[in-house]
Amino acid sequence: MKGMETTKPNVYNTLNFHNTVGQELCEICAVHGINNPESVLQIKNLSQKETLSDKQLNKVCATLGIDTLKDSLQAFQENYARIKEACKISYAEAKKQFTKVKSVLPLLNGEFNNGKDALDDILDFFGLDSVEDLIKDSNEVAALYRKQNDTSVDPINLKAWLRRGELEFEKIKLSVYSKDALQNWLDNREWKRNIQNVDYFTNLPDVFKDFGVALVFVPFLPHTVYGAVRWINGFPLVEISDRNKDLATCWFTLFHELGHVLLHENIDIYEGEINEKKNKVDKCEKEANKFANGYLFNGDDLRKTVFDRKRNNVRMSYSGLAKEFEVDELFSSYWLRKAQYLPTFQRQIQIDFSSNYSL
Repeated sequence: MKGMETTKPNVYNTLNFHNTVGQELCEICAVHGINNPESVLQIKNLSQKETLSDKQLNKVCATLGIDTLKDSLQAFQENYARIKEACKISYAEAKKQFTKVKSVLPLLNGEFNNGKDALDDILDFFGLDSVEDLIKDSNEVAALYRKQNDTSVDPINLKAWLRRGELEFEKIKLSVYSKDALQNWLDNREWKRNIQNVDYFTNLPDVFKDFGVALVFVPFLPHTVYGAVRWINGFPLVEISDRNKDLATCWFTLFHELGHVLLHENIDIYEGEINEKKNKVDKCEKEANKFANGYLFNGDDLRKTVFDRKRNNVRMSYSGLAKEFEVDELFSSYWLRKAQYLPTFQRQIQIDFSSNYSL
């Protein structure tokens, strides 16, 4: 049996586990003390040979003095031909499967690397035995997402993004969940003095664990979500993505999800679009939007004013709006960008969960 390759492939061709007849013969020669079989048997590139001619087989038997070896090697190479065809089919199928799931590789974080190939590592990440099982589980999760958001989603990407959150949840040592402690943090407004502080935002998971809230930041995967709230054994797991790489968006997503935690206990919610106009916005979403708008923007008047003034061709600036509505300039810029009012001139701070963060 051949050894594993030193560099892990995306998909391992199981044919590599099987000797060719030439490799098998090299091993037989080694057992009989012949260390240079190509020279002794006068067969070039012996280890690569998948078949040997009658003449070559006869010479092998004569050289080694084993009359029965010819039949054995003929049977071996015939069996290899059958195995090769089967492996070709399975390898092609495995490559197709890998194409379906390769987008999740960035979320493995180097923690899953014991498989024979990258496809095995991905399945290990999900805790599943086959891509078929993964597709089935992912479609079930996507069905709940579509029911809540009435929009398209990549089921496997969504499953992977949520799975990363679950794995991070398991690493966090949480205090007993305290709704009052979370509410006190919101009301003491320390966060309000740090809206433009990326360090402060990225360190919030350490703050929230003392409230019994697992706050997890996971890099965005295409066609998934801004954020999600799930309840695990009585603890809220708040998972935020860096979709749009925008700190203001991350703040709104966080407060929107905290609204769900405080207002909709023990309800799992996946956010497709945050604070966007939808044909159908259910009661929970309206309440979470109102919660976030109230804390971050002092209500919904800022948003309404920005869109009204744009329609009426009234000049605006993020600094003027920030003073008028007593909000941070990052948030007045946020709504000017939402309204597509001179978006390239608005203030924005970048944040990237895949490489810590950046300004």
